[in-house]
Amino acid sequence: MGAVSLRARSRVVTFRSRKLLDKAHDAPCRADFEHHCTGWQGCDPAHADSQIFGRGKDFKTPDWAVAHLCHNAHMALDQMEREEGFYAWLRAFVATQNYLYETGKVKVA
Repeated sequence: MGAVSLRARSRVVTFRSRKLLDKAHDAPCRADFEHHCTGWQGCDPAHADSQIFGRGKDFKTPDWAVAHLCHNAHMALDQMEREEGFYAWLRAFVATQNYLYETGKVKVA
């Protein structure tokens, strides 16, 4: 698929993959915090909102830095205090990565 980020004339080109994002739509919700789960309707790919994952002013993180959250969990995450939201997202991100690799949705070539 290529590098996560590439340098091109001093601009960072962020990794994008519609195929990877679409895997969220039939995945289970990975939120472990209290919310009214609607995961049975499909999930959203919730991008990281942190500089450590490549977030910057006016652009999202790379598409590999997503957690599978139902719509309600995604909205609840956006309402949390910054630190609480970061750790809630991080737990969901780790659970998402485990799910993707353990189920063979993502494979190492």
